[in-house]
Amino acid sequence: MDDIILLVEDNLDHASLVQALLDYRGLGKHVTVTQSLGEAKAYLLGEWPYHEASRYPRPNLIILDHWLDDGTGLELLEWLTQDGELRGIPVIVFTNCEDPVVREKALAVGAHGFLLKPGGFEELGRAIEQLVRHGSSSGLPGEEEDSDSAKAS
Repeated sequence: MDDIILLVEDNLDHASLVQALLDYRGLGKHVTVTQSLGEAKAYLLGEWPYHEASRYPRPNLIILDHWLDDGTGLELLEWLTQDGELRGIPVIVFTNCEDPVVREKALAVGAHGFLLKPGGFEELGRAIEQLVRHGSSSGLPGEEEDSDSAKAS
């Protein structure tokens, strides 16, 4: 599986840290960062400025912050589930939102994992590697019912 990753993160420092993590693990040969809900939707729909499919291919993984300037990660997750072509893309929510209700909703709507910043970088690396290299989402951090385990690290 090619590692084509869409990183939806409005904090460029956090985006740089995630990209460094991907580079360190030899992942993310093609990473595109969008900073808003609107940009992420434009990318996924192939709309300008993301209309060149060769430069902006469909991702096989989305790393999603919850708090965005123009909406929330939950909104993007719900939007993805309504699109037959896009709903199969695995999504890992990587956020500083500690609200257990948000976590439960994200997982219920289809997130493959829910990890907390800043301590979850190592877990994020393992989760991305599992999804990109093995195509499996079983056992990803944040899937289990015990919300304390997602806060570990």
